[in-house]
Amino acid sequence: MLFRSVGIKQFRDALRNYQRDVIDLVQIFSLTDLDTHWPSLKEWKAEGAARYIGVTVSQDSRHAELEQFLQRERPDFVQMNYSITERAVEEHLLPLAADRGVAVVINRPFMNGAYFERLEGTPLPDWSREFCDTWAQFSLKYILANPSLTSVLTETSDPKHMEENVLTAAGELPNRKERRRMREFIATV
Repeated sequence: MLFRSVGIKQFRDALRNYQRDVIDLVQIFSLTDLDTHWPSLKEWKAEGAARYIGVTVSQDSRHAELEQFLQRERPDFVQMNYSITERAVEEHLLPLAADRGVAVVINRPFMNGAYFERLEGTPLPDWSREFCDTWAQFSLKYILANPSLTSVLTETSDPKHMEENVLTAAGELPNRKERRRMREFIATV
């Protein structure tokens, strides 16, 4: 009961600190004390204090727990890692969320910068220039071509990088064959 009261206090403090009557999205971070806090989130949504509710997961080792949760509950959102180099959710969790009508927010499209370190000095393949101009767009286009997701958190505060990321929305997305080629290329780097 102590942990439940701590979670409730955090939520009420957030409402007060943000000077809001309603918070758009309340999520349980990394499934922490999920069974303790999920009933509170459902109550807040029912009373109108939270517009949407959900959970986040950032460790592959928590995927089985997330899957079990998605089979018994229907959050509005789930947030998970996904990129051209981190594809553990691609085959099962993303389609499961889509089948359950759950919106998906993607974390770490650039693996907190490790993606760019991995590619440093590697030229963008000529064949990818049909749909992207930069390594950032390479990963983002790969992600956005997956119809199971809703939004991508792009991990930047640099205005030039923001502009580059926004430009990802222009032009074509890679098709299934191109996405396979992208995966195969990344595996060699």
